[in-house]
Amino acid sequence: MGSGKPVLAAVKLSDIDLEQLHTLDGAERQLAGTFGSTTQRDRFLAGRLALRFHAAEVAGVDPGSLHAHYVCRNCRGRDRVHGAPRYRAGAHGPWVQASLSRSGDWCLLAAVVDEQVSGVGVDLESFASANFEGFEAVAMTAREREYLQEVPASQRALFQTVLWTRKEAVLKALGSGLSLDPSLVDVAGVVPLLPGWVSGSGRWIVEDVNPGSLGLADDGVAAMAVVLNE
Repeated sequence: MGSGKPVLAAVKLSDIDLEQLHTLDGAERQLAGTFGSTTQRDRFLAGRLALRFHAAEVAGVDPGSLHAHYVCRNCRGRDRVHGAPRYRAGAHGPWVQASLSRSGDWCLLAAVVDEQVSGVGVDLESFASANFEGFEAVAMTAREREYLQEVPASQRALFQTVLWTRKEAVLKALGSGLSLDPSLVDVAGVVPLLPGWVSGSGRWIVEDVNPGSLGLADDGVAAMAVVLNE
């Protein structure tokens, strides 16, 4: 049994060698061709490469041996390349649960090999990304808004973004993303509260991530969430 704790890493997308595109799955390369912007396409490809190489390192396998699977809670389409990513080396290799988040030129990565982990999510945001008028009303629960009112005004913008990164990480770990209304997901406490979900303390790991520990800029805010099998 593993620890349930993903291995985290941060890379610059501009440092990723796009000459390694042959290691990606055909569906991933095909999706990249649909981007209208060269910059968007290259950042998408760089992120997928970075995540694949990170997952391979964590699993101790060759990146080219991994086959990507994407878990989407809202569709059952075949060969999709959206949703929560995970990888498997061959037909009988271990599953690698993985997640990535981009912010500018930076990419935060997470990967874990543990049969007890059903999903992992990370989110990376700039300090002020959630600091705009009306954000609390559309994205926060009543309890989260009460929590923010207890925070000194000078720190409120930061804590608002902290809550948002936790929320995004939880939604990614669930495999639902923003298809689930974020205002229904409460992350003010130790254990997230979600509609229709019995949340036990042993089912979740939700942590704020120190950007400096991964070499990220000091104005970044990050969080990680892991959902465990019952």
